[in-house]
Amino acid sequence: MKVQILGAHNLESTNTKLVSLLVDDVLALDAGSLTSSLSLEAQQRIKAILLTHHHFDHIRDIATFGLNARSWGTVQVCGTKVTLDALSRYILNGEIYPNLTEKRPEREPSIEFRQLEPYEVVTIYQYQILPLPVQHAIPTVGYQITSREGKSLFYSGDTGPGCSSCWEHIAPEVIIIEVTVPNMYESETRASGHLSPHLLSEALAQFRGTKGYLPPVVLVHMNPQMEEQIREEIDTVAKELGTSITLGHEGMTLEL
Repeated sequence: MKVQILGAHNLESTNTKLVSLLVDDVLALDAGSLTSSLSLEAQQRIKAILLTHHHFDHIRDIATFGLNARSWGTVQVCGTKVTLDALSRYILNGEIYPNLTEKRPEREPSIEFRQLEPYEVVTIYQYQILPLPVQHAIPTVGYQITSREGKSLFYSGDTGPGCSSCWEHIAPEVIIIEVTVPNMYESETRASGHLSPHLLSEALAQFRGTKGYLPPVVLVHMNPQMEEQIREEIDTVAKELGTSITLGHEGMTLEL
């Protein structure tokens, strides 16, 4: 299983992009920078997109991807009912952007919504997908993704304290999870449903206590203006836990 990090941050600039990942060139996780990071040829290989929630930095490129996909066919966009309803109501509503889910006599829709239910395993393309609720300001899920070869990852999307409720359901070889800001902003992260290095440390300790092991961890959704302080605090967490915790970056590739 190959995982590319297209976007690893919560703010966009010339060298930081909004969160989006790509698995084996065919399965996208969130769409903050999906079209801005990939050629049209690379976009055409995508079979499905999994959305964790409907905050704009995670769905932004769905609209532009869908318009591009008119040239090559229908792609599944998967998420909970809340997420898909928000896309229909606020983005693909015929005013902000065309309704790309609508079938017309002259063409098939370029986007097909597929509603997912928490805790229910589904097959999407060649992967087993398990959506699990995580704590955030709006309804959000993380995903355990398992390949035909049995390789698996867990991607949390945005999440705050309480993500340990997922641990009993998963057994990934890598965890890709958010840390947004340094510890000094912990009270704000608790309120908004995000993680600081300290809160991540608590969650990972709970994972080890539940599962008896701790896989490598890769971080996304960092605030780039605070990244060096996050890095320093994460280095301390990694030493305390005796595990690998890496800050993700645009263009990073993981091989499972």
